[in-house]
Amino acid sequence: MTLKIKDFCTYEQQLDILRRRGLIIHDEAIALRHLREKNYYRLSAYSLTLRSYNPCSGEDHFHAGASFDDIVELYDFDEQFRSVVLSACTIVETNLKAYVAYYHSQKYGPTGYLNNKNFEVPWNHAKLLNALSKSLHLRKDEPFVLHHHNDLNDIYPVWVIVEVLSFDQISMMYKNLLPTDRAAIAREFYGIPSRKYIENWTHCAVVARNIAAHGARFYHRPRINPPAKLPKSINDYGTKPFGFIYAIYHLLPTSSRTQFVTNIQECFDSHPLAKPSELGFPLHWKEILIQN
Repeated sequence: MTLKIKDFCTYEQQLDILRRRGLIIHDEAIALRHLREKNYYRLSAYSLTLRSYNPCSGEDHFHAGASFDDIVELYDFDEQFRSVVLSACTIVETNLKAYVAYYHSQKYGPTGYLNNKNFEVPWNHAKLLNALSKSLHLRKDEPFVLHHHNDLNDIYPVWVIVEVLSFDQISMMYKNLLPTDRAAIAREFYGIPSRKYIENWTHCAVVARNIAAHGARFYHRPRINPPAKLPKSINDYGTKPFGFIYAIYHLLPTSSRTQFVTNIQECFDSHPLAKPSELGFPLHWKEILIQN
């Protein structure tokens, strides 16, 4: 079977397709501007909940009353939601770097991270040092890197190296610490008795940060991997955006959690068309975050 790629369409033709499928266009000039600035394919993802397949025409048809403005509202909601996630993940990343640096230097000394005996898998430790070398080279002109290069013979304490590691890299560094060290950090800094939760949640936070940073979609997203490790009572939400919100919430310091919840609620308040259920949010999601 030969698959046919869709033909190129001008912005005006794209708008005609939407209109033919039943979408209300209140202001053509504004609609054309959004198509030009955001891409038809990108915007169309936010129309998925506003249309359904019509077997007669062989195309999707928009629900009665659906408008281009509705698509933009859902797009704007997701943009605001991504901003909230990104801001929270920045705090989580900063905290993880601080916790790992403090704990590891206290136990093994400022440069104990160079010894693979202080890590679980030597190969992963080697990959970390290789990534670190590349990161230091890329940031060689930054004052703190120059200082350690020129004045301290390229000796970088762990509290310095965490600052050049990406979120993904510091997450992988944590996961490769000795099991007893991972468990100690989970207890001491997160108040969680099981290191497995922190290992999983940091991975989930990295994934959520990447979705947010690269402008991918949370709204009406059926699944995100890896599944977030959740209490049994809410385990079904593990692959939903809510499961990742749960992970981020519990990685945040207690001083930041209330604001995180408030910011999420403001996303829904600002965009009434956006349904929490389309992100896998249970009805009493705030109570679940706080109580579990």
